[in-house]
Amino acid sequence: MTATAVHLHQIAYSPQTLAAVEPGYAALDNLANPRPDWFEYWPIRRYLLNQPLDDDAFYGFFSPKFGAKTGLAHADVIRIVRNAAPNADVVLFSPQPDMGAFFLNVFEQGELFDPGLIDALEAFLGHIGRPTALRPLVMDSRQVVFSNYFVARPAFWRAWLELCELFFDVCEGPPGALREALINPTSYPGAVQRKVFLLERLASLLLTVQPIWRTHAADPYAFGWSGSALREHPHEAILSDALKLAYRVQPFPEYLQAFARVREMLRTPRGA
Repeated sequence: MTATAVHLHQIAYSPQTLAAVEPGYAALDNLANPRPDWFEYWPIRRYLLNQPLDDDAFYGFFSPKFGAKTGLAHADVIRIVRNAAPNADVVLFSPQPDMGAFFLNVFEQGELFDPGLIDALEAFLGHIGRPTALRPLVMDSRQVVFSNYFVARPAFWRAWLELCELFFDVCEGPPGALREALINPTSYPGAVQRKVFLLERLASLLLTVQPIWRTHAADPYAFGWSGSALREHPHEAILSDALKLAYRVQPFPEYLQAFARVREMLRTPRGA
């Protein structure tokens, strides 16, 4: 049997990152970097719009920090994707498991660092005729995507690109309240625009609201954790993710009640 083809790329946006492309990865050339405001989306977009894709293969596009954040070499990613391939359309490699586990979804997590993020994306989704209430969405490690760290079949990449291009068109379009909400500068170093962090969450949105996509998550608890105090509670993070996963399988309200209790315990001083 022929092994599943897996095409992995590492984005190079400077001579230094080009020289540091890890063995096995194809370099995705973004040396000209004409639109640094779009970060990784610009080279990924250019590739997907211009390169033919093999519908039976998997494709991934990682930033230079992927290896450091996950501890995975090229061969590790290939092995994980090929093992998951018979039952998956999308394979996830999201670090910072505490950021995924302790929040109901990636939008609630993003809202903590950038108030207004949820309202901006809900306005966009209403604008394109896909209204979605983001706050109540429940995401476990099978839907959480950070930093575009996923590998997928072309069918998912096309669905993702379609949504991202609608988002791109608004951000690149004429001035207006919606556009201003999407490109609002954030507190991230360099005043990175909100659009970058919203776009990084669109894969999670598709995986959550479109159940046709089969996912496999590489064990996120073996990857790098966040720099926040939440990293000090790995046991509670695992419990939180497990409760959300259980709720998505069988939506008993008691699962979410238990999830909320775990979060409340983190806020309560020990001995109180």
